[in-house]
Amino acid sequence: MSRAAPMFLVCACALIAACSQAPSRPDLGGRGRCDASALGWAVGKPLDEAAGRKLFKQSGAGLWRVVAPDNTFSNDQRDDRLNVRVDAANVVTGVDCG
Repeated sequence: MSRAAPMFLVCACALIAACSQAPSRPDLGGRGRCDASALGWAVGKPLDEAAGRKLFKQSGAGLWRVVAPDNTFSNDQRDDRLNVRVDAANVVTGVDCG
């Protein structure tokens, strides 16, 4: 066996490994469709951890984000994401999906 054969085998394995797909991350995708119709109770209240968890659970969304005046965020629309809009004092000004 020549010295080139093992080197060829290593290169072939590296090439095959580089072409394989990474496993999907189920924890990153949304799990449900967002419905913010019953979340008006939060407007005017401070957003703390308990309120955030309650909003997330009641919305049925798989993802959520807080949109503050000084935040930068993408404009992509997702049916499974809850947007909690707050002012500079962290008081909820609106709740919507998208």
